[in-house]
Amino acid sequence: MTYKLFVIEDNRTEGMLLQLALAEIEDLEIRTFANGQAMLDKMYENPTIAVVDLILPDMSGMELIKKIKSQNDAVKIVVVSAQRSIDVIAELQAQGIYNYLIKSEACLSYLHDVIADLLIIIKYKSGLLR
Repeated sequence: MTYKLFVIEDNRTEGMLLQLALAEIEDLEIRTFANGQAMLDKMYENPTIAVVDLILPDMSGMELIKKIKSQNDAVKIVVVSAQRSIDVIAELQAQGIYNYLIKSEACLSYLHDVIADLLIIIKYKSGLLR
């Protein structure tokens, strides 16, 4: 079974780096979007996971997360942002995000591990792993 991962990153280079960091994970189809509306337009594809930046050209990441959750509450959301505000992180956790990663040099490696582990959990819960 293949799982869809949507990545929203308006910085083209960072988007490519995120995609490269996740490319070797098995059973994962990665789609990258440059703005929130482009991602929302494809929500009918039912992504399993969304990697969301908080600073976007057309809407706030917080607004995008609310819209994603309103369309499909089952989507697991991992936020990758330079934002370090405890209040912002707490609000995002209250919205039910899966994880929050602060952009750094180690972030790509950590993101890979977070997504790989999340897929194991999803597969286990769906009965594909025992």
